Amino acid sequence: MQIKKLGEFALIENISRISAVSDPQVVKAIGDDAAVVSLDRAACLLVTTDILKEGIHFKKKFSSPFILGKKCLSVNLSDIAAMGGAPLYYFVSIAIPPDTPYSFIRELYRGMNAQARHFCAQLLGGDTTASQDSLVISITLLGRAAKRTVLYRHGARPGDLIFVTGTLGDSALGLMMLEKGLGSPRDVLVKKHIDPQPRIEAGQALACSRAASAMMDISDGLLGDMQHIMKQSGVGARIFLDRLPLSAAYKRQCPRLSRDFYVPALCGGEDYELLFTVPRRNEKRVRLLAEKLALSMTCIGETTDKRPGLVVVDQNGTRVRPLPTGFRHF
Repeated sequence: MQIKKLGEFALIENISRISAVSDPQVVKAIGDDAAVVSLDRAACLLVTTDILKEGIHFKKKFSSPFILGKKCLSVNLSDIAAMGGAPLYYFVSIAIPPDTPYSFIRELYRGMNAQARHFCAQLLGGDTTASQDSLVISITLLGRAAKRTVLYRHGARPGDLIFVTGTLGDSALGLMMLEKGLGSPRDVLVKKHIDPQPRIEAGQALACSRAASAMMDISDGLLGDMQHIMKQSGVGARIFLDRLPLSAAYKRQCPRLSRDFYVPALCGGEDYELLFTVPRRNEKRVRLLAEKLALSMTCIGETTDKRPGLVVVDQNGTRVRPLPTGFRHF
């Protein structure tokens, strides 16, 4: 069977099955935002890796190499945030077309290092090689978290509330603007796409407060990523369209960029906001955290029994069909 027919997530499941881990120090292997390895009785190591390929994940013409470097690290930082951890060290492996100017690579690493310093992470090494046609950047980031507070995708229970940080769909619209030649790096939607800010502080606060039951970051779109929590937790979900947090820029620009007003918010990728579930008894705790962090945390739905699956309803309570899908690599 060809990979494009198998699909990204079935491929990952198959790899997980043939690579079963028996080491008792491994708390979580494949299947979450980061792997979790026990360090001692109280702490664990978080390990995440991402690869970005020119032409698929980014285009050089859409941002400066400095901003691209920041984003490359932010993608990994967001995974550590989703586990409630603190970033520590990172490694960069890069495949470079030989005709690439040194100044581009220098600025790329300056961007990575600037973002790393902001979140107290340090570059420890990596690898370099040549590429025939496109730039490929792979980063592995190590983080640390307390064992008792790590957040996984499998903790949701029927009746939990579903929350997201920030706003949804801005990055998808920013990409549309860039592809249509309409945006500049100063535009708020474009900036959300080319220079996302990982929610490290919010992730740690949600973990330490024990307010959330499950969490992940939104990289492939709200609906696609919600299904990961559903599958890992064995629950269904009901999302309310009229509760989706949409920015003023989204409301202004979406009608001229998308035929469906809600599709970018539902399935647009690379928001890098946090998607998390909350037992109803902890709702007030989340509201207080949002105030303390000066960051919006919006309840957009609720988890249900597994059988209904993923349901989206409009302001009249009518079920939306068919559902759009999020980003898939294959």
